[in-house]
Amino acid sequence: MPPRPRAGLFSLIPSVRAYNQSYQTFSSLNAYILKGEGAQGMDMTFAPLMARANDEPDAMYGLAAKSVRISPDKLTYRFTMRPEARFHDGSKLTAHDAAFSLTVLKEKGHPLILVQLRDMVKAEALDDATLVVTFAAKRARDVPLYVASLPIFSRVYYATRPFDESTLDIPLGSGPYKVGKFEANRYIEYERVKDWWGGRPPGLPRQLQFRRGTLRILSRSRCRLRRLYRQELSLSRGIHRAGLGDAL
Repeated sequence: MPPRPRAGLFSLIPSVRAYNQSYQTFSSLNAYILKGEGAQGMDMTFAPLMARANDEPDAMYGLAAKSVRISPDKLTYRFTMRPEARFHDGSKLTAHDAAFSLTVLKEKGHPLILVQLRDMVKAEALDDATLVVTFAAKRARDVPLYVASLPIFSRVYYATRPFDESTLDIPLGSGPYKVGKFEANRYIEYERVKDWWGGRPPGLPRQLQFRRGTLRILSRSRCRLRRLYRQELSLSRGIHRAGLGDAL
């Protein structure tokens, strides 16, 4: 089957949220702390160690990490990083960045992240290519999966910036998309990174194929319907039948 072209635009209203995100607005591009109201979709701008396969429950495939070895007692996970992994500025993504990210999220992340990381004892980089994550005995079964799905931040970028700050500065990412145009409380656009190093990892379903995606913040069903009728939205959820007549 020939590869599906990565083209076209996609515009929608967010229907799910996580951590400090809101359905109604956004005031920050830091979506992993308690402060502020994070923009939805920021997870597309970061690459985790491993990515979930949406059509396979509990299955994950290597992304920033190309492989992982698990100790016999299942308390130590040794990740080998992909040498081609890069941040959007071209700098190399290493095990040091991954160790920094897990550590800072455990210390300063959103409370929901802190709870999930209670059973992660430590994350340390042995060298640029090797990350070792240690878990507590009798840990919850899904903790390693959660850890592997967390975003990887640039250690160098945050060396001069506080991590737990609510800000509209665009963070340095490594994912298949980067932040484009945005206006706080109204919309944010994500543009596909040309020749992204991650490609399409084996085993993952075809997804993230649009060239540019726009998330719009519309709090009222009536406004959502009008956008749909004008073909300004590709998808919208949460529209109630009571507002149909008023929107026409």
